[in-house]
Amino acid sequence: MSGAEEVCVVPEQEREPEATCSGGPPTGRGAKAKKSRSSRSSRAGLLFPVSRIDRQLRRGHFAERLGARAPVFLAAVLQWVTHKTMDMAGRISKKSNQQRISPGHLQMAVRNSSALRQLLLGKPRHHSRAVPHSQRVASPSKKKAAKDRRRRRRQRAAPARATAAVTAK
Repeated sequence: MSGAEEVCVVPEQEREPEATCSGGPPTGRGAKAKKSRSSRSSRAGLLFPVSRIDRQLRRGHFAERLGARAPVFLAAVLQWVTHKTMDMAGRISKKSNQQRISPGHLQMAVRNSSALRQLLLGKPRHHSRAVPHSQRVASPSKKKAAKDRRRRRRQRAAPARATAAVTAK
């Protein structure tokens, strides 16, 4: 048989009413449905492009290895920040009876929201658990530190001695 010939099998049993041909697409119960392609963004339920963020993370060489969930998480965070900022700016523009969001509205939205202010203006969080590992950089020796402590104690005690001397006279 050559590749151009089709071999068709007609079932004799009642369970399988359709005939299947080896050359054409399969039909019937044993047939697999063709998978529809869906983007990673739609699978994650996001509007921001997960694949584009993944590509940029890999091209940026930010890390040697990159997990599969990292671009999804980053896309979700970027979408949340954008949504919150635009929502606040839209409310501010409505209050000022304007139909367009201006850069000033965006600035006011970031300043008015504590979460956005911490994230975008770079103010440190005090209640975070992670403690960054810092290398020791040219700190004063223990002898000098001890001398400084003694000197501070004397300076604090000096005004008390002076007042005691004045009251004793």
